[in-house]
Amino acid sequence: MSERKIPFVKFSIHGKPIREILRLHSQWLQGNGGEQAYIRGANLSDIDLQKADLRRAILIGVSFIEANLSGVDFSESEIHGCDFRNAVLYNSDFSATDLADNNFQRSLLPESNFSQAHVNKVLFREANLRDSRLYEIHMKSCDFSNANLHSVFFNYSVLTNCIFVDANLEQSNFLRAHFQSVRFTAAKLISANLSSIQANDCDFRGAKLNSAKFSLANLCQNLFCHAEMPGCDLSESNLNSADFSGSVLQNSIFSEANTMSTDFRGSVLEGARGFTARQLSQSFTAVNTILPSGNRGPFIRGKCMEMPVMQ
Repeated sequence: MSERKIPFVKFSIHGKPIREILRLHSQWLQGNGGEQAYIRGANLSDIDLQKADLRRAILIGVSFIEANLSGVDFSESEIHGCDFRNAVLYNSDFSATDLADNNFQRSLLPESNFSQAHVNKVLFREANLRDSRLYEIHMKSCDFSNANLHSVFFNYSVLTNCIFVDANLEQSNFLRAHFQSVRFTAAKLISANLSSIQANDCDFRGAKLNSAKFSLANLCQNLFCHAEMPGCDLSESNLNSADFSGSVLQNSIFSEANTMSTDFRGSVLEGARGFTARQLSQSFTAVNTILPSGNRGPFIRGKCMEMPVMQ
């Protein structure tokens, strides 16, 4: 990523200077005539456009490769087919924006705002979005593989067919989010808040979920095979037919969780709290299950195997 950027005053689009486009757009936003910014097919790679006001602009097929767009306000804009690879976008604002078929691979987006945006088929592979806000975002077919999403807020978001493979989601917040066919394979979700989420056909295989919160979550039929989940809060969650085979759930909480047909074969449940004999009886355990009491399975009623081992 080159460090020196080109001042925006040196750029023109179809013979019109960027400075003039921004001036007319500002007038249009204020209702003083002017002209809405409509930029199509332009090459603005390496441009320095910090803190520009592009609210409600239309950007189609624009290249912003390695540009400095920190603090730019893109809110309520239409951004389709644009290339933001390796761009610097610290504290940028994409709230309520319509984003489709864009590429943000390896871009720097810390502390940015995508709240209430509609995002479709956008690549965020290896991007840095730490501490960003994605409240009430609607995302479909987006790829966040290997992205840094530490402490990102996804509260009330709707995610469909998205990929978070190997992403860092430590301390992220998904309160009341809705997931459909989302892949969190091998993702890092340590201390994440997934309380009250609705997850359907999701894959958490091999994920690191230490101390994550899943209270009141609907995790029916989701995959958690070989996940690391010590100290998780799964109280009052729906685990009906969920697959936790081979997962580590030491010292986790299962108070009032629905464990009908939940697969705990090969799981480590040692020290887990809140289990009742009924919960474990209606789930699947086997000889390779380590039960809350520290005994090997399968679970047998009347043996106090649901009681957590004394620490």
